[in-house]
Order: sequence, then C-alpha cells, then structure tokens
Amino acid sequence: MKNKLTYTLAAALLAIPLTYSTQAEEDSVRALYVTGGGWHDYEGQVSIVTEAMKKAVPNIDITVSMVEGHGGQNDEYNRHPAFKDENWADGYNVVVYNKCNAPGFSDDDWIERIVQPHRDGLPAVLIHGTVHNFWPDEERTGQWGEFCGIISRNHESHAPVTVTFTERDHPVLAGLPEQWTYEQGELYRVHDMVDGVQSLATGVSSEGEEHMIVWTHEFGQGRVFGTTIGHANITMQSDEFQTLLGQGLQWALGQR
Repeated sequence: MKNKLTYTLAAALLAIPLTYSTQAEEDSVRALYVTGGGWHDYEGQVSIVTEAMKKAVPNIDITVSMVEGHGGQNDEYNRHPAFKDENWADGYNVVVYNKCNAPGFSDDDWIERIVQPHRDGLPAVLIHGTVHNFWPDEERTGQWGEFCGIISRNHESHAPVTVTFTERDHPVLAGLPEQWTYEQGELYRVHDMVDGVQSLATGVSSEGEEHMIVWTHEFGQGRVFGTTIGHANITMQSDEFQTLLGQGLQWALGQR
C-alpha cells in the first residue's frame, strides 16, 4: 500500500441526521447504518439496504446516520456525523457502511476513532464506495485500508460486470449462482489487499480486467464482510445482491 493518490473533491454540503428503527426487542441486534455522500443515490438506497438487513436478521434494530451532499472540505461533511461522539459505537452489535463522502480527507485520530471499535470486535459490513474513503491515509497510517482489507483507488467505466462466485462452500455464498451479470456496473480496481483476506468472488467488466469483488477478513477481533458491488439501485435490488448482503451481514454477526 505504497502508491500515492491525489483526489480533489469540491462541492456543497448538508449534514442531516436520520433515524430509522424497527420495533426493538430485548434480544434485538442493534445495527448502525452509516451512509451518504456523492456519486450515488444514497437516500434511495436506505430502504434497499435496510430491507435486506431486516430480511436476514428479523430482530434487528437499525439506526441510520446519513450525510447529504456531494463533496466539499467542510469538517462536518468529511468526518460524518455518525462519529461525533468518541463513544459512538457503544451499544451497537454491527455497523454497515455504504458511503463515499470523504475520499480527499484524512485525519489520523478520526480514522482511529472509527476503526478501533472494529479492531476490538465490533463486526462491520462494507459496501461499494466505502473503500474509497480516506484515500490519503494510505500514505499515512494505513488504518483505513487495514480495516477495509483492500486498497482501491479508482474504477472502470460504467458497464456490465460478470461476477464469478469462487468459494462455493463459504456460507456467505449459499444459494447464489456460479455466475451473475449485472448491467449497470462500476468495477472497482483492487490495487492491494491485506494478509488474511479471503476472496469469495471476482468481477470482470467489458474492459476485460478481473478484480476481487467480494471478500471477508478479520480486523483484530472483528469480522469484516466487504463487497464493491453496489453502484446502481437496480443492482442492489436484485435477488443476488440482497442474498449476498444479507448473508454477509449474518456472517459478520457470527450467525453463519
């Protein structure tokens, strides 16, 4: 993880806290869904992702923290309001990240605030643009890449992507076909990965490049499930993605 990357981001910001919950039960699983940023329909994806979570874990209680905007160097936008409190992770059983709001911003202490609870055992699910956050950290502490399990600095052009699910006996892939092609793709190039990452699927776009597209790994004591699938809403609404996300969530929670 030694290559340099410069990314300039400029636009306006509006940070809005948003809360959504199922009816809590005494034995409910408490989940934090961290989302927002530019380049994707994050507002529209709230219902898509949370419905997959509820289907996979019926007793889940979901809190959504969303920042709206498209870039900009305002600290509130870059840092994301979910992490304002240094004890932000208290009481949660899992965090699902689907955001792309701070690729040009890096702050060592702030990133440590985010990743430390996961290092201590808090499970995480990472979707698509999440791995494109905090790019400058690759040349600093490397904490974000270690947490994500991969380094991705860019992606191919929008085109159909063919996914091959490679580890057929892994519980995350139960019931999924051997191959799946989705039309509105955005294949993320994987430039590096940390030791211990298990690749579960690869993607090939019309440009002919192959990259890991689904993976699992352990970050300290915490389980991390990640996928770079998820650019278009129609892809995320598909049975294949809903199954993959739900079973990835279950695996992160130790239910698979």
